[in-house]
Amino acid sequence: MHKKIHLLASAFVALSTVLGLPSAVQAQTKPLLIGQTYVQTGPLASLSPEPLLGIRAMFAAVNASGGINGRPVELRQLDDAYDPAKGAENVKTFVKDGAIGVLMPIGTSSSIGAIKAANELKVPIVGPYTGSGPVVKPTEYGFPVRISFDEEYSRIVNHLFTIGLSRIAFAHNDNPGARSALESTQKFIAERGEKMAGSVAIKNDGSDAAERAAELAKLKPKAVVLAATNEVAAKFITAYRATGNETAFYSFSFLNGQKLFQDIKKDAAGVVISQVVPYPWNNAMPVIAEYQAAMKKIGATEFGYASLEGYVAAKVMVEGLKRAGANPTPESLQKGLESFKTLDIGGIAVSYRPGEHRGLTFSELSMLKADGRYLR
Repeated sequence: MHKKIHLLASAFVALSTVLGLPSAVQAQTKPLLIGQTYVQTGPLASLSPEPLLGIRAMFAAVNASGGINGRPVELRQLDDAYDPAKGAENVKTFVKDGAIGVLMPIGTSSSIGAIKAANELKVPIVGPYTGSGPVVKPTEYGFPVRISFDEEYSRIVNHLFTIGLSRIAFAHNDNPGARSALESTQKFIAERGEKMAGSVAIKNDGSDAAERAAELAKLKPKAVVLAATNEVAAKFITAYRATGNETAFYSFSFLNGQKLFQDIKKDAAGVVISQVVPYPWNNAMPVIAEYQAAMKKIGATEFGYASLEGYVAAKVMVEGLKRAGANPTPESLQKGLESFKTLDIGGIAVSYRPGEHRGLTFSELSMLKADGRYLR
């Protein structure tokens, strides 16, 4: 009798496989699908490669160690060209294909569209690569990892006033995320009883950077705060330095200091950058040692803040999946993430609970030295 039941069960599994029906074995080995909408084309495409490298390192390490509950993680990516409508469309495609969650849309416009769709479809979206107000605004399915732009710029302005620099100007890419950063900085300066010295919007391809630099230099600010991509920042800083004005440059976290140094060498010295993840070369911190080992395993030997942020966001997603049950769904992933309360992920803590998706609170300022390394 037992033999007969066993034969029937075997026949059912075989038939399920032939017919494409899910079996217990298939369910256990089917990849956990995660979607990512990102900027692959257009003038802001340079934002993507480094965080994507960190994400790849994290998922490669997880899959090499057996996946999550025996199931590999599959990352499916689609280009949105920094278009919010396309970002939303990509999220809908991922969900239709069976995605459990969405990871790190790149940039403000992409993230705004992605989060709107994710909340409508009730799928968690983890670690958008932006701190813009509309993105970090609390929502049921949004799980930011980095601090907000408001927090970054508040800390920059507080630092500037502390060291006696109150004549502050602003230079930014001409896009929604950068304009949001401008408005935040204006607000924080006003709270100190001062007015911003002036601001300039630079085309996203940087073609008018020299003209805008000359315009702002005439105002003789003591500090210029930047919200610009690397290409734009490099052109703007070089042109501004050429005017001979002595001005301190401060930037939010999207500026890649190593690349800036490669592009403009000595003109990059002294630029101060807000960082939203720890120093990537300090392997005394467990999460950094883990990140470095994972990067080396995929052949990446150059570390950096952006790839570390991608790695950390992917690690948060993985920790959520581990808590989402044997067969995770968008709903169980949401509950898994909210079960963190305050979770130490190797020296930094991520805070999520029902009704409060805080993420990290970490930030620090770093200055580029004349040799391209960071002074913290």
